[in-house]
Amino acid sequence: MKRNPADKMSGKWEESDLVRRACHALDIAKLTVEQFAANGYVHSTDPAKNVRSEKVLSETAILVLHASSIDFYPDVRTRIASLAEYLIPFARSERTLLGLCLEPSLAWDYALPHVCLTRLGYGDAQFDELLSRSVRSSAHAGRERVPHRVLEQEWLARGWNETKGARAITHSRAARASILSRPLDLFGGTRDDIYAFTHALMYVTDFNLRPAPLPRPRPMILGEAEAALSRSVDDQDYDLAGEVLLSWPLTGKSWSASATFAFRVLARVEDKAGFLPTPSTRIAELDALDGPQRKQLLLATVYHTAYVMGLLCVASLRPGFAPPMSVPMTASKCGSAKKILAAIDLDSPSAHWQEEFQELTAAEADSLAGFLINVGLHRRIAKRDFRGVRQLLELAWELDLANTPAASQSAQLLDRIGTLAKFKENARCGPPRDQSPLAAIT
Repeated sequence: MKRNPADKMSGKWEESDLVRRACHALDIAKLTVEQFAANGYVHSTDPAKNVRSEKVLSETAILVLHASSIDFYPDVRTRIASLAEYLIPFARSERTLLGLCLEPSLAWDYALPHVCLTRLGYGDAQFDELLSRSVRSSAHAGRERVPHRVLEQEWLARGWNETKGARAITHSRAARASILSRPLDLFGGTRDDIYAFTHALMYVTDFNLRPAPLPRPRPMILGEAEAALSRSVDDQDYDLAGEVLLSWPLTGKSWSASATFAFRVLARVEDKAGFLPTPSTRIAELDALDGPQRKQLLLATVYHTAYVMGLLCVASLRPGFAPPMSVPMTASKCGSAKKILAAIDLDSPSAHWQEEFQELTAAEADSLAGFLINVGLHRRIAKRDFRGVRQLLELAWELDLANTPAASQSAQLLDRIGTLAKFKENARCGPPRDQSPLAAIT
Protein backbone atom coordinates (compact mmCIF):
# COMPACT_ATOMS: atom_id res chain seq x y z
CA MET A 1 0.00 0.00 0.00
CA LYS A 2 1.30 3.41 -0.93
CA ARG A 3 1.90 5.55 2.13
CA ASN A 4 2.57 9.23 2.45
CA PRO A 5 3.16 10.06 -1.23
CA ALA A 6 4.90 13.36 -1.75
CA ASP A 7 6.46 15.41 -4.49
CA LYS A 8 10.08 15.33 -3.34
CA MET A 9 10.99 18.53 -5.12
CA SER A 10 8.18 20.76 -3.89
CA GLY A 11 7.33 19.05 -0.61
CA LYS A 12 3.68 18.97 -1.71
CA TRP A 13 1.37 16.01 -1.66
CA GLU A 14 1.86 13.90 -4.77
CA GLU A 15 -0.46 14.99 -7.58
CA SER A 16 -1.14 11.46 -8.84
CA ASP A 17 -2.28 10.35 -5.38
CA LEU A 18 -4.74 13.22 -5.11
CA VAL A 19 -6.10 12.33 -8.55
CA ARG A 20 -6.42 8.70 -7.48
CA ARG A 21 -8.39 9.65 -4.40
CA ALA A 22 -10.65 12.02 -6.37
CA CYS A 23 -11.36 9.25 -8.88
CA HIS A 24 -12.08 6.85 -6.03
CA ALA A 25 -14.74 9.25 -4.76
CA LEU A 26 -16.26 9.55 -8.24
CA ASP A 27 -16.33 5.75 -8.53
CA ILE A 28 -18.18 5.52 -5.21
CA ALA A 29 -20.55 8.21 -6.54
CA LYS A 30 -21.33 6.05 -9.56
CA LEU A 31 -22.15 3.07 -7.34
CA THR A 32 -24.24 5.26 -5.05
CA VAL A 33 -26.43 6.76 -7.76
CA GLU A 34 -26.86 3.34 -9.34
CA GLN A 35 -28.16 2.01 -6.03
CA PHE A 36 -30.11 4.97 -4.64
CA ALA A 37 -30.96 7.49 -7.39
CA ALA A 38 -34.35 5.94 -8.09
CA ASN A 39 -35.69 5.06 -4.64
CA GLY A 40 -33.11 5.99 -2.02
CA TYR A 41 -32.27 3.61 0.81
CA VAL A 42 -34.45 2.43 3.69
CA HIS A 43 -32.79 0.70 6.64
CA SER A 44 -34.77 -2.19 8.10
CA THR A 45 -34.55 -1.04 11.72
CA ASP A 46 -32.75 2.33 11.97
CA PRO A 47 -34.47 5.27 10.21
CA ALA A 48 -31.43 7.45 10.94
CA LYS A 49 -29.58 5.51 8.25
CA ASN A 50 -32.22 6.10 5.59
CA VAL A 51 -31.06 8.03 2.53
CA ARG A 52 -33.39 10.04 0.29
CA SER A 53 -32.85 9.78 -3.43
CA GLU A 54 -33.02 13.59 -3.75
CA LYS A 55 -30.12 13.94 -1.30
CA VAL A 56 -27.98 11.50 -3.29
CA LEU A 57 -28.74 13.28 -6.57
CA SER A 58 -27.97 16.73 -5.18
CA GLU A 59 -24.73 15.76 -3.44
CA THR A 60 -23.52 13.80 -6.45
CA ALA A 61 -24.24 16.74 -8.74
CA ILE A 62 -22.22 19.06 -6.47
CA LEU A 63 -19.30 16.62 -6.45
CA VAL A 64 -19.36 16.34 -10.24
CA LEU A 65 -19.56 20.12 -10.69
CA HIS A 66 -16.65 20.70 -8.33
CA ALA A 67 -14.63 17.96 -10.04
CA SER A 68 -15.10 19.76 -13.36
CA SER A 69 -12.45 22.24 -12.22
CA ILE A 70 -9.85 19.50 -12.73
CA ASP A 71 -11.33 17.83 -15.81
CA PHE A 72 -7.99 18.28 -17.58
CA TYR A 73 -7.10 14.93 -15.99
CA PRO A 74 -8.41 12.29 -18.44
CA ASP A 75 -9.48 9.84 -15.70
CA VAL A 76 -11.49 12.58 -14.01
CA ARG A 77 -13.03 13.84 -17.25
CA THR A 78 -14.23 10.36 -18.21
CA ARG A 79 -15.89 9.81 -14.85
CA ILE A 80 -17.56 13.23 -14.91
CA ALA A 81 -19.09 12.56 -18.32
CA SER A 82 -20.35 9.14 -17.25
CA LEU A 83 -21.90 10.45 -14.04
CA ALA A 84 -23.47 13.48 -15.72
CA GLU A 85 -25.17 11.31 -18.33
CA TYR A 86 -26.46 9.01 -15.64
CA LEU A 87 -27.80 11.89 -13.53
CA ILE A 88 -29.73 13.67 -16.32
CA PRO A 89 -32.94 11.56 -16.37
CA PHE A 90 -33.20 11.60 -12.57
CA ALA A 91 -32.41 15.32 -12.26
CA ARG A 92 -35.18 16.17 -14.74
CA SER A 93 -37.69 13.47 -13.88
CA GLU A 94 -41.46 13.90 -13.92
CA ARG A 95 -41.41 13.99 -10.12
CA THR A 96 -38.96 16.90 -10.16
CA LEU A 97 -40.93 18.81 -12.78
CA LEU A 98 -44.14 18.33 -10.81
CA GLY A 99 -42.36 19.57 -7.67
CA LEU A 100 -41.39 22.77 -9.50
CA CYS A 101 -45.04 23.29 -10.33
CA LEU A 102 -46.52 22.49 -6.92
CA GLU A 103 -43.91 23.95 -4.54
CA PRO A 104 -42.26 27.11 -5.92
CA SER A 105 -40.73 27.84 -2.51
CA LEU A 106 -38.61 24.70 -3.06
CA ALA A 107 -37.77 25.50 -6.66
CA TRP A 108 -34.00 25.72 -6.17
CA ASP A 109 -33.99 22.57 -4.03
CA TYR A 110 -35.64 20.61 -6.83
CA ALA A 111 -33.42 22.28 -9.41
CA LEU A 112 -30.03 21.76 -7.74
CA PRO A 113 -28.92 18.78 -9.89
CA HIS A 114 -30.25 20.55 -13.01
CA VAL A 115 -28.31 23.73 -12.22
CA CYS A 116 -25.08 21.79 -11.67
CA LEU A 117 -25.59 19.87 -14.91
CA THR A 118 -26.33 23.12 -16.76
CA ARG A 119 -23.10 24.64 -15.49
CA LEU A 120 -21.34 21.55 -16.81
CA GLY A 121 -22.80 22.17 -20.25
CA TYR A 122 -25.73 19.76 -20.07
CA GLY A 123 -28.57 22.25 -20.41
CA ASP A 124 -32.30 21.73 -20.88
CA ALA A 125 -34.42 24.59 -22.21
CA GLN A 126 -37.77 23.13 -21.14
CA PHE A 127 -36.60 22.65 -17.56
CA ASP A 128 -35.21 26.19 -17.59
CA GLU A 129 -38.58 27.56 -18.69
CA LEU A 130 -40.44 25.81 -15.90
CA LEU A 131 -37.80 26.79 -13.34
CA SER A 132 -38.01 30.41 -14.50
CA ARG A 133 -41.76 30.44 -13.99
CA SER A 134 -41.42 28.83 -10.57
CA VAL A 135 -38.84 31.32 -9.25
CA ARG A 136 -40.98 34.21 -10.54
CA SER A 137 -43.95 32.95 -8.53
CA SER A 138 -45.23 35.17 -5.71
CA ALA A 139 -44.84 32.17 -3.39
CA HIS A 140 -41.20 31.56 -4.33
CA ALA A 141 -39.75 33.19 -1.21
CA GLY A 142 -42.43 31.87 1.10
CA ARG A 143 -40.28 29.53 3.18
CA GLU A 144 -38.15 30.41 6.21
CA ARG A 145 -34.49 29.35 6.00
CA VAL A 146 -31.45 29.68 8.22
CA PRO A 147 -28.62 31.79 6.73
CA HIS A 148 -26.46 28.97 5.35
CA ARG A 149 -29.51 27.58 3.55
CA VAL A 150 -30.20 31.04 2.16
CA LEU A 151 -26.61 31.06 0.90
CA GLU A 152 -27.27 27.73 -0.81
CA GLN A 153 -30.29 29.21 -2.56
CA GLU A 154 -28.27 32.25 -3.64
CA TRP A 155 -25.44 30.00 -4.83
CA LEU A 156 -27.84 28.06 -7.03
CA ALA A 157 -29.49 31.19 -8.41
CA ARG A 158 -26.11 32.77 -9.12
CA GLY A 159 -24.84 29.69 -10.93
CA TRP A 160 -27.98 29.34 -13.02
CA ASN A 161 -28.15 33.04 -13.89
CA GLU A 162 -24.51 33.02 -14.97
CA THR A 163 -25.31 30.31 -17.51
CA LYS A 164 -27.86 32.76 -18.92
CA GLY A 165 -25.34 35.61 -19.13
CA ALA A 166 -26.58 37.51 -16.06
CA ARG A 167 -24.17 39.42 -13.80
CA ALA A 168 -23.03 37.53 -10.69
CA ILE A 169 -23.73 38.66 -7.14
CA THR A 170 -20.43 39.64 -5.49
CA HIS A 171 -21.64 40.01 -1.92
CA SER A 172 -24.53 38.74 0.15
CA ARG A 173 -26.50 39.92 3.16
CA ALA A 174 -26.95 36.23 4.02
CA ALA A 175 -23.17 35.77 4.25
CA ARG A 176 -23.00 38.61 6.77
CA ALA A 177 -25.88 37.02 8.73
CA SER A 178 -24.31 33.55 8.69
CA ILE A 179 -22.03 31.86 11.19
CA LEU A 180 -19.08 32.92 9.01
CA SER A 181 -19.53 36.48 10.23
CA ARG A 182 -19.30 35.72 13.97
CA PRO A 183 -17.40 33.33 16.24
CA LEU A 184 -18.45 29.69 16.48
CA ASP A 185 -19.37 28.32 19.88
CA LEU A 186 -16.43 25.94 19.90
CA PHE A 187 -17.39 23.92 22.98
CA GLY A 188 -21.12 24.36 23.43
CA GLY A 189 -21.99 24.20 19.74
CA THR A 190 -23.27 21.12 17.94
CA ARG A 191 -22.19 19.22 14.84
CA ASP A 192 -24.98 21.04 13.00
CA ASP A 193 -23.36 24.37 13.86
CA ILE A 194 -20.07 23.22 12.36
CA TYR A 195 -21.89 21.93 9.29
CA ALA A 196 -23.54 25.34 8.94
CA PHE A 197 -20.04 26.88 9.03
CA THR A 198 -18.60 24.52 6.41
CA HIS A 199 -21.58 24.73 4.06
CA ALA A 200 -21.72 28.51 4.24
CA LEU A 201 -18.03 28.59 3.28
CA MET A 202 -18.63 26.26 0.33
CA TYR A 203 -21.42 28.42 -1.06
CA VAL A 204 -19.66 31.76 -0.51
CA THR A 205 -16.49 30.51 -2.22
CA ASP A 206 -18.42 28.54 -4.90
CA PHE A 207 -15.98 25.69 -4.27
CA ASN A 208 -13.25 27.98 -5.62
CA LEU A 209 -14.93 28.24 -9.02
CA ARG A 210 -16.09 31.87 -8.63
CA PRO A 211 -15.48 32.89 -5.02
CA ALA A 212 -17.08 35.92 -3.38
CA PRO A 213 -15.54 37.97 -0.53
CA LEU A 214 -15.59 36.43 2.93
CA PRO A 215 -17.57 38.25 5.63
CA ARG A 216 -14.59 38.17 8.02
CA PRO A 217 -10.80 38.05 7.54
CA ARG A 218 -9.46 34.63 6.60
CA PRO A 219 -7.23 34.25 9.72
CA MET A 220 -10.23 34.73 12.01
CA ILE A 221 -12.30 32.14 10.18
CA LEU A 222 -9.45 29.65 10.04
CA GLY A 223 -8.66 30.14 13.73
CA GLU A 224 -12.10 28.75 14.56
CA ALA A 225 -11.73 26.07 11.89
CA GLU A 226 -8.55 24.92 13.70
CA ALA A 227 -10.52 24.23 16.88
CA ALA A 228 -13.41 22.55 15.04
CA LEU A 229 -10.91 20.42 13.13
CA SER A 230 -9.12 19.26 16.28
CA ARG A 231 -12.43 18.29 17.81
CA SER A 232 -13.67 16.32 14.81
CA VAL A 233 -10.36 14.52 14.22
CA ASP A 234 -10.15 13.54 17.89
CA ASP A 235 -13.77 12.32 17.76
CA GLN A 236 -12.92 10.35 14.58
CA ASP A 237 -15.75 12.18 12.85
CA TYR A 238 -14.14 12.18 9.42
CA ASP A 239 -17.22 13.40 7.62
CA LEU A 240 -17.07 16.61 9.63
CA ALA A 241 -13.27 16.76 9.63
CA GLY A 242 -13.15 16.60 5.84
CA GLU A 243 -15.64 19.42 5.49
CA VAL A 244 -13.73 21.59 7.96
CA LEU A 245 -10.48 20.85 6.10
CA LEU A 246 -12.00 22.37 2.97
CA SER A 247 -11.65 25.72 4.77
CA TRP A 248 -7.97 25.88 3.79
CA PRO A 249 -8.02 25.22 0.02
CA LEU A 250 -11.32 27.10 -0.39
CA THR A 251 -9.97 30.29 1.19
CA GLY A 252 -6.31 30.30 0.19
CA LYS A 253 -3.24 28.31 -0.72
CA SER A 254 -1.52 27.99 2.66
CA TRP A 255 -2.22 24.98 4.88
CA SER A 256 -1.64 25.22 8.62
CA ALA A 257 0.25 22.58 10.58
CA SER A 258 -2.99 21.21 12.03
CA ALA A 259 -4.72 21.09 8.64
CA THR A 260 -1.74 19.32 7.04
CA PHE A 261 -1.63 16.77 9.83
CA ALA A 262 -5.40 16.18 9.66
CA PHE A 263 -5.21 15.53 5.92
CA ARG A 264 -2.51 12.94 6.58
CA VAL A 265 -4.76 11.28 9.17
CA LEU A 266 -7.71 11.10 6.77
CA ALA A 267 -5.51 9.70 4.00
CA ARG A 268 -4.10 7.08 6.37
CA VAL A 269 -7.55 5.95 7.52
CA GLU A 270 -8.87 5.85 3.95
CA ASP A 271 -5.91 3.76 2.80
CA LYS A 272 -6.32 1.35 5.70
CA ALA A 273 -10.09 0.84 5.44
CA GLY A 274 -10.65 1.52 1.74
CA PHE A 275 -13.07 4.27 2.69
CA LEU A 276 -13.53 6.91 5.39
CA PRO A 277 -15.86 5.57 8.10
CA THR A 278 -18.51 7.71 9.72
CA PRO A 279 -19.75 7.67 13.33
CA SER A 280 -22.70 5.54 12.10
CA THR A 281 -20.52 2.94 10.34
CA ARG A 282 -20.69 -0.34 12.27
CA ILE A 283 -18.34 -3.05 11.01
CA ALA A 284 -20.16 -5.76 13.01
CA GLU A 285 -23.43 -4.80 11.35
CA LEU A 286 -21.81 -4.94 7.92
CA ASP A 287 -20.18 -8.29 8.65
CA ALA A 288 -23.58 -9.73 9.55
CA LEU A 289 -24.76 -9.06 5.98
CA ASP A 290 -23.64 -10.20 2.57
CA GLY A 291 -24.34 -9.56 -1.08
CA PRO A 292 -26.55 -6.60 -2.09
CA GLN A 293 -27.66 -5.85 1.48
CA ARG A 294 -24.09 -5.36 2.67
CA LYS A 295 -23.22 -3.24 -0.36
CA GLN A 296 -26.23 -0.98 0.12
CA LEU A 297 -25.66 -0.48 3.85
CA LEU A 298 -21.98 0.29 3.28
CA LEU A 299 -22.77 2.85 0.58
CA ALA A 300 -25.56 4.42 2.63
CA THR A 301 -23.27 5.00 5.61
CA VAL A 302 -20.02 6.02 3.91
CA TYR A 303 -20.90 7.63 0.57
CA HIS A 304 -21.12 11.14 1.98
CA THR A 305 -17.72 10.92 3.65
CA ALA A 306 -16.29 9.60 0.38
CA TYR A 307 -17.78 12.61 -1.42
CA VAL A 308 -16.23 14.96 1.14
CA MET A 309 -12.81 13.39 0.61
CA GLY A 310 -13.35 13.77 -3.12
CA LEU A 311 -14.23 17.44 -2.75
CA LEU A 312 -11.14 17.95 -0.61
CA CYS A 313 -8.82 16.26 -3.10
CA VAL A 314 -10.34 18.18 -6.02
CA ALA A 315 -9.83 21.48 -4.18
CA SER A 316 -6.25 20.44 -3.41
CA LEU A 317 -5.52 19.70 -7.09
CA ARG A 318 -6.01 23.27 -8.19
CA PRO A 319 -2.57 24.74 -8.98
CA GLY A 320 -0.74 25.71 -5.80
CA PHE A 321 -3.40 24.41 -3.40
CA ALA A 322 -2.01 20.96 -2.52
CA PRO A 323 -1.28 20.28 1.16
CA PRO A 324 2.36 19.97 2.21
CA MET A 325 3.66 16.48 2.82
CA SER A 326 5.52 17.44 5.98
CA VAL A 327 3.88 19.34 8.80
CA PRO A 328 4.87 23.02 8.36
CA MET A 329 7.21 24.32 11.02
CA THR A 330 5.72 26.84 13.43
CA ALA A 331 7.16 29.07 16.13
CA SER A 332 6.20 26.59 18.90
CA LYS A 333 8.77 26.23 21.64
CA CYS A 334 11.04 23.20 21.61
CA GLY A 335 9.56 20.42 23.74
CA SER A 336 6.05 21.86 23.65
CA ALA A 337 4.46 18.62 22.46
CA LYS A 338 5.92 16.53 25.29
CA LYS A 339 4.71 18.99 27.91
CA ILE A 340 1.18 19.06 26.52
CA LEU A 341 1.00 15.29 26.04
CA ALA A 342 1.93 14.87 29.69
CA ALA A 343 -1.01 17.07 30.65
CA ILE A 344 -3.75 15.35 28.64
CA ASP A 345 -5.01 11.78 28.80
CA LEU A 346 -4.50 10.16 25.39
CA ASP A 347 -5.28 6.62 26.50
CA SER A 348 -8.98 7.22 26.98
CA PRO A 349 -10.20 7.33 24.32
CA SER A 350 -7.44 6.42 21.87
CA ALA A 351 -7.90 8.03 18.44
CA HIS A 352 -6.55 7.19 14.98
CA TRP A 353 -4.59 10.42 14.82
CA GLN A 354 -2.28 9.17 17.56
CA GLU A 355 -0.86 6.52 15.20
CA GLU A 356 0.08 9.21 12.69
CA PHE A 357 1.39 11.47 15.44
CA GLN A 358 3.84 8.82 16.63
CA GLU A 359 5.55 8.89 13.21
CA LEU A 360 6.31 12.61 13.34
CA THR A 361 9.70 14.12 14.01
CA ALA A 362 10.11 16.04 17.25
CA ALA A 363 10.00 19.34 15.34
CA GLU A 364 6.79 18.35 13.55
CA ALA A 365 5.23 17.29 16.85
CA ASP A 366 6.10 20.64 18.42
CA SER A 367 4.51 22.41 15.42
CA LEU A 368 1.26 20.67 16.39
CA ALA A 369 1.31 22.06 19.92
CA GLY A 370 -1.74 24.19 19.15
CA PHE A 371 -3.60 21.13 17.87
CA LEU A 372 -2.76 19.25 21.08
CA ILE A 373 -3.95 22.13 23.26
CA ASN A 374 -7.25 22.20 21.35
CA VAL A 375 -7.68 18.44 21.76
CA GLY A 376 -6.96 18.69 25.47
CA LEU A 377 -9.39 21.56 26.00
CA HIS A 378 -12.13 19.73 24.10
CA ARG A 379 -11.66 16.58 26.15
CA ARG A 380 -11.49 18.38 29.50
CA ILE A 381 -14.56 20.50 28.84
CA ALA A 382 -16.51 17.45 27.63
CA LYS A 383 -15.71 15.80 30.99
CA ARG A 384 -16.51 18.98 32.92
CA ASP A 385 -12.95 18.86 34.27
CA PHE A 386 -12.59 22.59 34.82
CA ARG A 387 -9.48 22.24 36.94
CA GLY A 388 -7.88 20.42 34.02
CA VAL A 389 -9.01 23.20 31.67
CA ARG A 390 -7.31 25.77 33.90
CA GLN A 391 -4.09 23.74 33.96
CA LEU A 392 -4.07 23.47 30.17
CA LEU A 393 -4.66 27.20 29.79
CA GLU A 394 -1.78 27.91 32.13
CA LEU A 395 0.41 25.64 30.03
CA ALA A 396 -0.81 27.30 26.83
CA TRP A 397 0.13 30.68 28.30
CA GLU A 398 3.58 29.40 29.23
CA LEU A 399 4.10 28.08 25.68
CA ASP A 400 2.74 31.21 23.94
CA LEU A 401 -0.27 29.27 22.63
CA ALA A 402 -3.04 31.11 24.44
CA ASN A 403 -3.87 33.58 21.66
CA THR A 404 -6.44 31.34 19.96
CA PRO A 405 -10.26 31.26 19.78
CA ALA A 406 -10.36 27.95 21.69
CA ALA A 407 -8.18 29.26 24.52
CA SER A 408 -10.15 32.49 24.68
CA GLN A 409 -13.51 30.72 24.87
CA SER A 410 -12.13 28.29 27.48
CA ALA A 411 -10.95 31.19 29.65
CA GLN A 412 -14.35 32.86 29.32
CA LEU A 413 -15.98 29.58 30.33
CA LEU A 414 -13.86 29.43 33.50
CA ASP A 415 -14.81 33.02 34.26
CA ARG A 416 -18.50 32.11 34.04
CA ILE A 417 -17.95 29.01 36.18
CA GLY A 418 -16.19 31.15 38.75
CA THR A 419 -19.12 33.57 38.82
CA LEU A 420 -21.52 30.66 39.32
CA ALA A 421 -19.33 29.35 42.14
CA LYS A 422 -19.59 32.74 43.89
CA PHE A 423 -23.38 32.54 43.65
CA LYS A 424 -23.27 29.09 45.27
CA GLU A 425 -20.87 30.35 47.92
CA ASN A 426 -23.19 33.20 48.86
CA ALA A 427 -26.18 30.89 48.96
CA ARG A 428 -24.62 28.52 51.50
CA CYS A 429 -22.59 31.14 53.40
CA GLY A 430 -19.45 30.28 51.49
CA PRO A 431 -16.77 27.60 51.55
CA PRO A 432 -13.68 27.84 53.75
CA ARG A 433 -11.78 31.03 53.05
CA ASP A 434 -8.71 29.18 51.76
CA GLN A 435 -10.80 27.40 49.10
CA SER A 436 -11.15 29.08 45.71
CA PRO A 437 -14.60 29.53 44.13
CA LEU A 438 -13.60 27.32 41.22
CA ALA A 439 -12.37 24.55 43.50
CA ALA A 440 -15.74 24.62 45.32
CA ILE A 441 -17.49 23.10 42.31
CA THR A 442 -14.66 21.11 40.76
